[in-house]
Amino acid sequence: MANIHPVPDRSEEVYEVDDGIVERRERVVVDSSAERRQTAHLISQVIWLFFGIVSGLIVIRILLRLIAANPAAPFASFVYTITDVFLWPFYGLTVEPSIGGMVFELSSIIGLIVFALLSWVLVKLVWLFLYREPTRVVQTYERDRNHEYHNDMH
Repeated sequence: MANIHPVPDRSEEVYEVDDGIVERRERVVVDSSAERRQTAHLISQVIWLFFGIVSGLIVIRILLRLIAANPAAPFASFVYTITDVFLWPFYGLTVEPSIGGMVFELSSIIGLIVFALLSWVLVKLVWLFLYREPTRVVQTYERDRNHEYHNDMH
């Protein structure tokens, strides 16, 4: 059997059973950094959820402005108030064409694209710092004392 040198993110256990009829040895090498990958996955999902909600609200804002929704209506007021917080860096960036109260908020579309890119970059950074390749090796040796042996590695 090959000697495996301990790696900080891995552990190895060997189990042996001999009941007189069958001798069985199982070597299990477990990647203990799986918890880090789960954390990276959870953080990524939270980032996607947050930016998905913000992006959805921005899309609703764009549509409300396109149909000249009444800004005093509670729903429109809510959407405008929430999205103002995220879109203020983009105000005045471009001319916003309007016809009869309908406004095409090009700056909101630019903000939407920036937030999509920002969320993608943040998720990539999370995985860059937390992800480690999974490793798991299980080697089983089983021998029936009355027959031949079987060696299985997967």
